[in-house]
Amino acid sequence: MSGIVGIWNLDGRPLKEGLCSRLSATLAHRGPDGEGVWLKGPVGLACQLMRVTPEAAQETQPLVHPLGAVLVLDGRLDNRAELLRLLKASAEVDPASPDPVLVLAAYYTFGERFLERLNGDFALGLFDPKRQRLIIARDAIGVRPLYYWRGGDTFLFASEIKAILAHPQVTPRPHDDLIAELLTGRFSLDYQGETFFAGVVSLLPAHQAILTPEKLVLRSYWDFDPRGRIRLGSFQEYAEGFRHHFEEAVRRRLRSAYPVAVSVSGGLDSSSILCMGETLRQREPERYPPLLGLSLTFAAGTPADEKAFLLEIERRYGISIKQFFTGPIGLMVRAEEEIWHQEAPFPEWEPLHHLYHTSRQLGARVLLNGYMGDNILMGSAYVVDLFRRLRWGEARRHLQEFNRVLGDEDDPRFFTHYFFRNLVRHHTPEMLQSWLRALLLRLTPGVWDQPWLTEAVRRRALRRLARKIHLPWKFPTVHAKSLYIDVRSSYNIIRTEYWNKMAAMHRLDLAYPFLDRDLTSFMMASPGEIHNLHGVPKAILRAALKGVLPEAIRERPGKADFTELRNQGMGTDYPRVIQYLQSGGLAVRFGYVKEEEVRKGFKGLKDRLQVPNLVPTRLLTHLFGLELWLQVFFGDRSREKEVMRNEAAQQR
Repeated sequence: MSGIVGIWNLDGRPLKEGLCSRLSATLAHRGPDGEGVWLKGPVGLACQLMRVTPEAAQETQPLVHPLGAVLVLDGRLDNRAELLRLLKASAEVDPASPDPVLVLAAYYTFGERFLERLNGDFALGLFDPKRQRLIIARDAIGVRPLYYWRGGDTFLFASEIKAILAHPQVTPRPHDDLIAELLTGRFSLDYQGETFFAGVVSLLPAHQAILTPEKLVLRSYWDFDPRGRIRLGSFQEYAEGFRHHFEEAVRRRLRSAYPVAVSVSGGLDSSSILCMGETLRQREPERYPPLLGLSLTFAAGTPADEKAFLLEIERRYGISIKQFFTGPIGLMVRAEEEIWHQEAPFPEWEPLHHLYHTSRQLGARVLLNGYMGDNILMGSAYVVDLFRRLRWGEARRHLQEFNRVLGDEDDPRFFTHYFFRNLVRHHTPEMLQSWLRALLLRLTPGVWDQPWLTEAVRRRALRRLARKIHLPWKFPTVHAKSLYIDVRSSYNIIRTEYWNKMAAMHRLDLAYPFLDRDLTSFMMASPGEIHNLHGVPKAILRAALKGVLPEAIRERPGKADFTELRNQGMGTDYPRVIQYLQSGGLAVRFGYVKEEEVRKGFKGLKDRLQVPNLVPTRLLTHLFGLELWLQVFFGDRSREKEVMRNEAAQQR
């Protein structure tokens, strides 16, 4: 993780003295290894550098190629060996060179198509003075954030929005449509890179923006091809294919000159990452750094208690997992600082700060977690494919097993109901799709029934849902389409961005093995019913990691439930949350929430915190997050706070 920023005055005006450094200073928390700045007339590039990989020991940025191009890079290349082979004939590149050197060599070797050759988690800005061209690009999944803004003859890009907001020409405004989606809990599937700041755009994953003084062109340089199908002879062959891709996904993220932390709960996904990492490390200890297993643990006997599974891992691998005991999960600790770093109205639960802080204190610069494991491994949309192929008995058995293993007391037939909703959705004519989405939103308990929302918010949310969804492919299966939408959804992209920035608050880089490009491609192209053979959730993972996962975890049917703890935490925080909502009143002033409901303290919502689901807690979290975000970025003292934070960051 590093922080990158760039400015180009397209009319040729020289940059004002100190402006590039001022923008870069807002990203100081991302660069413990120093700042570099490159200036030439109307163009400025800067990097707050954090060295992670062994090859980065002597890395400096911005990096200037002998032929003139200048690069700033936040990221990690995963296909170094392949790139070095491709570059060998046309470029003299030392195999020990840091990743930015390989990127610039690829640019001069492959020209405009150089990005197609890069695989990894990255965001970059490359300025070519000879061609008067700026290229900014983002990795295939969108793990590393990258934002841009254009106003008149000024173009800005940066790893975080706060660097763009620091430019004197930029006046921030809330993005009303995205806030309406947040408050109604339904993000649009047709994501165009909107952020919560109107006018500031998130570059879409797998996209590049090519800027010249004459024009700005946005272009996709890579995408999944869900039309491709992998058909193997047996379930065991699929499991071996998964094992290969998963092992490679973990291996890529262990390339570090420092210890690597792994957030492990005892569940299948996170345990698989730690156990695979330890398998690799114990097989070749000289090749891999030490692993630090870290876990948030909860009271014995509660639905969230997974300590027995952690003990199984410790016994199997002879390691010690550092545990943090956690009670009810609150929101209020460091909330304002957190929102400033996230730049989005999503306050996170307090224990995550302990996890991130401890990871850094123990010397790690990378933290692996199991995010998106459920989506990649356990989607049930494939049951519609079984139904379409007239395999009705098999479809019924899969749904029964899913309901038995993962159903809850409130809705023991949840997956059956979800199947029928999917069946209707995927067989509804396109012209009626928007109407159907709006109807489902209105019928979703606790989501649309929010008397505190203004009519303007409701209208915006419905209008956004009515937008036609533009997908680049005709999908051969519902499984492939569903997984593609999951990975490309606005919710996933926004969430990945704010988690990256929250970890950066602790000078830590988050990495997600289950969001590996090649692993995701394999899962998208293979049959969904194979992933969950006979309806057993994550059957392919269980088979692939036999001998790697302790048997108690590999055969574990369900997963932990944190509903009660989160509801208890919100119940404890409720008086302070309501006080915060009432003291600022910006959600009312901006027209998102009704004033009379704020005065009454959302009493109807408080009563609903006792029910055994997370909807009321989630709704109150969104309200609190929105008010907090508005106060941090649009309150009367927001600029003063910005100066204070910049000064504090520079002192650190």
